[in-house]
Amino acid sequence: MSIAVMARVWADYPGGGGSELLTLLALADWSDDAGRCWPSVAAIAGKARLSRSQTQRVVHGLIEGGFLRITGNETGGKPGSTRQYQINLAALTGRMDATPTGRTGATGRVDATGSTHAQEGSHGCAKTGSTHATQTTIEPSRTTNTREQAPAPSPSPAKKKSETTTLKTFLEACNASGEKTIPDEDPIFDYADQVGIDLEMLEVAWGEFKARYLPTAKRQKDWRAHFRNAVRRNWYGLWFLKAGDPARWTTAGEQARRAAA
Repeated sequence: MSIAVMARVWADYPGGGGSELLTLLALADWSDDAGRCWPSVAAIAGKARLSRSQTQRVVHGLIEGGFLRITGNETGGKPGSTRQYQINLAALTGRMDATPTGRTGATGRVDATGSTHAQEGSHGCAKTGSTHATQTTIEPSRTTNTREQAPAPSPSPAKKKSETTTLKTFLEACNASGEKTIPDEDPIFDYADQVGIDLEMLEVAWGEFKARYLPTAKRQKDWRAHFRNAVRRNWYGLWFLKAGDPARWTTAGEQARRAAA
């Protein structure tokens, strides 16, 4: 435990409070004076009071924001080993404009990138919320309409149940609106956490999913639900499971992971 590193995080982390600060403080609690530590994801989750999937998303965001680096065992190393981290003390400037950028968009990584970053059956794109939010909140409209103010608007025609889109059209719509294709609250994250599929595996699966459907004219009512099926049924054979252990890469999965790196 380094008191000096914890003090730097408390005083100079520019991203405000929330899960990111708690996670960085948890890492500082394990670190030496250079900011180096190697806790497991489960240990970080317990100390920061987050779920495993939330922890993976927050750590991923801290890495992309430049506040954290992986210095060893990037892919987990041999059984029983953990990733080695180093807190980037130089990034702790105390300036709010140095807020990390969060997870990336549709580049083969889940927009959970997204935090895979939607409600079941939703066709459109969910609001992204703040860059680092692990939960996405959509505020209800608070405008009211009275007879004195304005006449009630005519109801818009309901969408046809048969309406479908290609994956390309769906991604373009999300990109145009600046919204996430797979929001942080999508059920796939809880499922992955339950069965031991980590965030990197979801990102690789998303890349394989896009490679499969982007070049085609295949149409779906709900591409998010289709991706959930791809993960739940392991369509691309990227991982395997053994009783009591988290998912591990298959040969095909390791090949896809390296190609996406």
